[in-house]
Amino acid sequence: MSREQTAAASARVERLLALTRALVAPGAPERARLHARWVASTGLSAEGVEWAIEHCLELAPSARELESLIASAPRAERAHVILPAHVFVAAQRALAVALAAAPRVFVRASRRDPTLLAALAERAEGLFECVEQLSVQPGDHVWAYGADLTLSALRRALPAGAVLHAHGSGFGVASVDLSAPATAGALEAQAAAIARDTLCFDQRGCLSPRLVLALGAAERVPALEGALARALADAGKLVPRGAFSADERAEYSWYRQCLACFAPIVDTGQGSVCVRRLDLAHVSAQGLACLLLPPAGRHLQILPIERLEPALAGLEPWLTSVGCSEPELERRVRALLPRARVSALGSMQMPAFDGPVDRRSDPAGELI
Repeated sequence: MSREQTAAASARVERLLALTRALVAPGAPERARLHARWVASTGLSAEGVEWAIEHCLELAPSARELESLIASAPRAERAHVILPAHVFVAAQRALAVALAAAPRVFVRASRRDPTLLAALAERAEGLFECVEQLSVQPGDHVWAYGADLTLSALRRALPAGAVLHAHGSGFGVASVDLSAPATAGALEAQAAAIARDTLCFDQRGCLSPRLVLALGAAERVPALEGALARALADAGKLVPRGAFSADERAEYSWYRQCLACFAPIVDTGQGSVCVRRLDLAHVSAQGLACLLLPPAGRHLQILPIERLEPALAGLEPWLTSVGCSEPELERRVRALLPRARVSALGSMQMPAFDGPVDRRSDPAGELI
């Protein structure tokens, strides 16, 4: 981008941030209305909605983060956004990425939860346009968030010459180095941090950890399982789980019945924990189905591993984020997964505001 284009993009993103801050400022009348709508539309508890507003909605990114976001965006005259459904605060970042790329932005809201987009649109005259149907032209860039099947259908529908930025199905993992020297209470603190990452959005988001990789010291795995069970129960007292659809309840019932063949489940009342033995090195070749991935609802599966590298390599196609118990573990994971979000445990749901949350796709996009 030229200096003028960069300045204009920065102004658009800054305006979006200012509008969002005004909407959810403490004591603002609109915050209470939004909160009530989100409780009704998301199924989260009132405490769960409040937690996400306070901890997961980016309101004051650093200048460096904004520079990185704008620098990472390709240049376009027109951009289109198909918003995600499961994470109600995600609309802001998705909009910011598109506004960093183009002066004209067209947005199709999630039918499940258009709340934040609608509130912003009432105050953002000229910043973006809400549409029922996208009208994409060759050369336009499209940021789309959704299931892999939905994105495959979108590829077939887009005109030749359009550029797609597809953000599909994915999940996060927490990693704990049990062989690292540990102080008293370290395991409990790590478990509490994983529980914080898990409670956000009741584990429906693509950054939410579903698996806990327990590296080395297999004799400490039962202690980790117990610590995680207690941490999930404690987290549920602070931020109770919300409501689940019939499909979600059926998915957990199926998961629990299937998992009974492999491992006992510890039910915490606010989720579950289990330990399962599985060779992760071959998951990418065998397909995700062999994982028996836990469903949403604060369910965690501990997978003891002897070596980090083959385990992560097997999961790489689906990994959006990795939380790490030690700084040295973070360094190793970043070297292995340069496009994943890597952070300390407890901050997996609070990534830097420096571009799309999901970095697995090519930043330049996919030419149709």
